[in-house]
Amino acid sequence: MSLLGFVMKASRGVVVLSIVAAAVGGAGAVTLLTMLHRALGDDAASLPRWYGPAFAALCVVVAGSRVIAQGAMARLGQGAVTSLGIQLCRKILGLPLDRFEALDKGGLLAVLTEDTMVVSNALVGIPQICLNGPLVALCLLYAGWLSPMILACGVAFAAVGVGSYLALTGPAMRQLYAARSGQDSLVNHFSTLIDGFRELKQSRARSAAFLSGGLEPAAAEVRDRAVGGQTFFALAEGWGELSFFGFLGFLTFVLPAFHPLDRATLAGAMLVVLYIMGPLDVLITWIPTLGRARASLRRIDALLPTLSADAAEDPAAPVPALRTSIELDGVTYDYPGEDGEPGFALGPVDLVLRPGELVLLAGGNGSGKTTLVKILAGLYAPRTGSIRVDGRPVDDAGRAGYRDLFTVIFADGHLLRRLWGQERPGLEAEAAEGLARMGLGKRVRFEGESYSTTDLSQGQRGRLGLLSALLENRPVLVLDEWAANQDWRFKQAFYREILPDLRAAGKALLVISHDETYHDVADRIVRLRDGRIGVDPGEDGGPHAALEPARAGEMHR
Repeated sequence: MSLLGFVMKASRGVVVLSIVAAAVGGAGAVTLLTMLHRALGDDAASLPRWYGPAFAALCVVVAGSRVIAQGAMARLGQGAVTSLGIQLCRKILGLPLDRFEALDKGGLLAVLTEDTMVVSNALVGIPQICLNGPLVALCLLYAGWLSPMILACGVAFAAVGVGSYLALTGPAMRQLYAARSGQDSLVNHFSTLIDGFRELKQSRARSAAFLSGGLEPAAAEVRDRAVGGQTFFALAEGWGELSFFGFLGFLTFVLPAFHPLDRATLAGAMLVVLYIMGPLDVLITWIPTLGRARASLRRIDALLPTLSADAAEDPAAPVPALRTSIELDGVTYDYPGEDGEPGFALGPVDLVLRPGELVLLAGGNGSGKTTLVKILAGLYAPRTGSIRVDGRPVDDAGRAGYRDLFTVIFADGHLLRRLWGQERPGLEAEAAEGLARMGLGKRVRFEGESYSTTDLSQGQRGRLGLLSALLENRPVLVLDEWAANQDWRFKQAFYREILPDLRAAGKALLVISHDETYHDVADRIVRLRDGRIGVDPGEDGGPHAALEPARAGEMHR
């Protein structure tokens, strides 16, 4: 997609208006030149009385045309970039979770921040191109009217100059494209620096190796490519300026020797050439910026096909009513393997959750607990098997509505500072009461549907995340190792007070926990091992009870 095509798609009418205004401005500027040329000539004394006022009025027209051309296109361009950014964000939010997880996050972040900004900056240059391009063309026509020989010589010089310029800008564009490709890797290193700061800070050797072997080479690659591209553009601009002054010298010292020119014609030609230098400089200056924008638009165009949402899913699907149960029947899910080897596979899994019931999910690392939670909560679509709510199957179209039954707190989840989508009367009072219960009343305030801070310890952030989940008040609550980072007081309160209260309130609860001390609080315990529910070694491979009744302090085997 070209820049002009990009804005034309946004509003063809505004683009046409801007181009027409630019053409009017260009024609007016050339007319001003002809009026100046006449006023400076031998017949200046015979000019009509209206000449001066007409010149002033035309100056206003030229200035107004420039304002209209640039203002209309700037407004359209910035609106188009804003719409593009929102469109990208909507497409990202419409992706299934497993497809989002497969994306290059550094490249995605670079597109959302750098590429859209580069396009936004370049769109400012489109009105300049639309205004100065016609102006240059009209100036050349005026020069041809003054002297066809001058026009022919100018075209010859321009052909050589433009051809040489394009020959130099080709390598420049390739360097800029390479610099943009390297930017994805650099953004990934920046993300590692921010997200892995503690781990890098912990080891001087690790930090030094990260800088010398990762970030610095990536930054140097982007720098060298960008410098190379800009250097080629500088050579092209220098050649353009040399061609311009060379043409002035040719008009002054060479052409009159073999083609007689009267002084008025030569003065007019000089006036046009000197005036045209400004518009040409504008055109040449904006070409590198437009080149970078073209590279960014290519990256955006390449990303868009990967952001196509699941067409089968209906974003307006209603939330199903949960009265008796959510049932997973023969559900499976598998990940792609590497080097021809099969990846991890979950299932088949059978599981039932009921309102007013607390189920604990146990299992070692890599057993598939998080994958099972993502399927249960509708974030992953199962490969095979079915999910039913009160006996009614959840199909692909209804998955978005099904997800709204759940609030999930993942062990590595992100804590949102604002409670988006939870606006309701009395929310501030509920939040204030919850903050006090979580021991955060003196540390955090709730105002305007937002927490005053999330800069808290890991345990405090966990409690704030639980409060957000409770305020959301959905029928099903899934908690992934929530108590792992809590001190004994809040761990005790979580298992002995909060969970029983939620069960009494009719919530369906699934809690991932390795803390067997509190397993007696559960109604049932599910053990997951190697993607399957409950297979104990030493029992001839016989199936383990998938849904065990809980006993104080022990897991049945």
